[in-house]
Parts: sequence; structure tokens; C-alpha cells
Amino acid sequence: GGASAGDEDHMSAVLRASGGMALWRIAVKPGRPLALGVWGGVPVFGLPGNPVAAFVCTLIFARPALLQLAGAGFQVPQALHIPAAFSKTKKAGRREYLRARLRDGAAHVFASEGSGRVSGLSWAEGLVELPEAAAEIKPGQTVCFLPYASFGLP
Repeated sequence: GGASAGDEDHMSAVLRASGGMALWRIAVKPGRPLALGVWGGVPVFGLPGNPVAAFVCTLIFARPALLQLAGAGFQVPQALHIPAAFSKTKKAGRREYLRARLRDGAAHVFASEGSGRVSGLSWAEGLVELPEAAAEIKPGQTVCFLPYASFGLP
């Protein structure tokens, strides 16, 4: 199902009405509206409507939970600590995931952070994960790169 921050957030409304809402908003970019709950005894993920946010939330939250429910156990994604080839100022209070790829031993990020820009998903080879704390990333600074392959994607 889908989750939204607006009036069209039907999935969250259904979960709230049934008393099965466990979590709605999370401190993650992209992906703030993420509904987690149970409906009729079945776990439900209400993913954000923007494609990039839905992809990131699927990788970070839904896929690990589904694998756990299927008996596969939890696998921590392989994190590579490599230099940044970009600059970014980030406010405190939420974890951020940037579409990125490796070139010449450094992480390059997609030019647009917009969660509707699907082209960045195919351009990227993984995600750069920035922690909740405020940060000013400068070229050469070490960042955490999570290759798509560490999530089981080609």
C-alpha cells in the first residue's frame, strides 16, 4: 500500500481505524511517510508515494522485514567507508540516503535529491547513508556507501 503526508493517505487511515497502526512518520529522507502496521493479522507496509522514497524504504525497512518473516533472518548490508566526491550540508534530526555510485574510488551522488527523479535509481550503484546528526560533507571526507548488491540486487 501507499502512505502520504496528505489527504490521500488512505493506507494509514485504514490502519488507524482498525487499531493496527504501529508507526507512521519516520525521520528518514527520502521516505518520511512510511506506514507500518497490522491489518487482519497481516503485516502491512505503506510505502511513500514518491518512487525514490518507496525504493529506499523498501531496501531499508520492507525487504529486511519480509526476509525475516520468510525465515531468512536479518542480513546487515555491507557498508563501504569511502571518500566523498561531493559536498553536502545536512541538518540534524533525520537519516538521509543519497543515490550514489563509485568512480575512481570515491562516492559520487546523483545531481538531484528529488524523490520523483527515477533516473537517479538506475544511474546509482547504491546509497550513501548519512546519520541523524548534522553534517557538512566535503570532498575527501569518509562516507558510508551501501552498494545495491549488499541488499541482494544486481
